[in-house]
Amino acid sequence: MSDPGMTAVVVEDDPDIRALLEALLAPMGYTVHVAADGAEALRLADRVHPDLVTLDLGLPDMDGLEVARRLRSRCDASLVVVSARPDAESVAARAGVAVDGFVLKPFRPAEVRERLRQVLDAA
Repeated sequence: MSDPGMTAVVVEDDPDIRALLEALLAPMGYTVHVAADGAEALRLADRVHPDLVTLDLGLPDMDGLEVARRLRSRCDASLVVVSARPDAESVAARAGVAVDGFVLKPFRPAEVRERLRQVLDAA
């Protein structure tokens, strides 16, 4: 469970998945902001200083790994990649991008909640 006043940014171009992630995070105590692309995510991160970011790697305007790099330079939020790429973890490692967790799409909501709890407990 998160602390009161925690903020999350969901970065996902698919509106259904974006809404689902928002619906999963809000009951965990997060104020949730959403972004449909990388540029919007970076603007949001600068404005709201998130404690947690969920990030899709397949964004319409820029590579998700580049968004992750830029987020890391801007904030110390926990970063969880939510991707359909089965090799997302190894791709991030080869690119030298520090990520706190991974969730493979398609996913079950319970799986996402559990993975987020693990990441938050480790933070």
